[in-house]
Amino acid sequence: MISLVIYESKHKEALENYPLSEEQLGFTGHPIEMLKKVEMCPTYTPIVILDGEQVAGFFVLDTGDDKLNYTDMKDSILLRGYSVHPSFQGRGIAKFSMQLLPQFVMEHFPSIKQVVLGVNEANKAAQAVYLKNRFIDEGHRYLGSAGIQLALCLKVDQVIVRKAMPGDEQGIVDVCVAAQWNTYKNLYSMEYIEGVIEKFYTVDRIEKEIAETNRFWNGYFVALLNNEIVGAIGGGVDEEGIAEVYVLYLDPEKRNKGIGTKLLNYLSDVQKSKYGAHEQWVSVAKNNMLGIPFYESRGFIFQHEEQSYESNLEDQAISLKYKRKI
Repeated sequence: MISLVIYESKHKEALENYPLSEEQLGFTGHPIEMLKKVEMCPTYTPIVILDGEQVAGFFVLDTGDDKLNYTDMKDSILLRGYSVHPSFQGRGIAKFSMQLLPQFVMEHFPSIKQVVLGVNEANKAAQAVYLKNRFIDEGHRYLGSAGIQLALCLKVDQVIVRKAMPGDEQGIVDVCVAAQWNTYKNLYSMEYIEGVIEKFYTVDRIEKEIAETNRFWNGYFVALLNNEIVGAIGGGVDEEGIAEVYVLYLDPEKRNKGIGTKLLNYLSDVQKSKYGAHEQWVSVAKNNMLGIPFYESRGFIFQHEEQSYESNLEDQAISLKYKRKI
């Protein structure tokens, strides 16, 4: 299990026994030397990469002005002195630590929007690692003491929306199940919510719904925040160009970040451009004060009430039907 933690004194012995070759030291600082600088630089935060309880790597995050050598964005943080312990190389440590980095930065440095770093133009191996893990070369160069540095950046809070693909099933399940409980726990009975989850939000069902798409079921589309699925939407269009949003759920902890709007806009564009949709409908549970304001603020107009899809009268599940022109 790979994790990122802020350095503590208990990690020092492992870092003292941390061999780096002369070639590696030509491109990065030794962790112990970096720790000495931490004492003089209050903007430095030393980070340890752990594989279980073992120290597998090290780097520093710096909020100081040196980052401006690599970017004009003041809400950036500079990654410096990155290395993987030689005994742990070849195990994917770099890949996994880079995947964890955006979430770690959001948790510990909430005002930061991107991570920047300088990598020596001669260090092709490091360039490949960073570029494979969502760092971007925007063309900035900086002449440092060790030669020309390529300035690479990683957007910390970038939301990407795309069509769901095989492998997304569990992420969609996790989001939809969490949203079911968050949205309906005070509206419906536990038995009703569990029945909906068991019927519609299983890995097997969603696997089929990803693979089998058509006009009437356009498939799932997902929102990813730093490679994690945080939202999902799905819908269909009939032969007369009337579209419907069947599913739109977000990770409850990622609400109010514009993710729902991005998903709705993406699906709407697909339904208009691919299937000629001109009108869009959605069903919202009565008294769902998470969903109703969202749709009304995006131009949906209430039409009528009806019993919720595949519910029984004893469930007391009423849906409000809304529509808008698209």
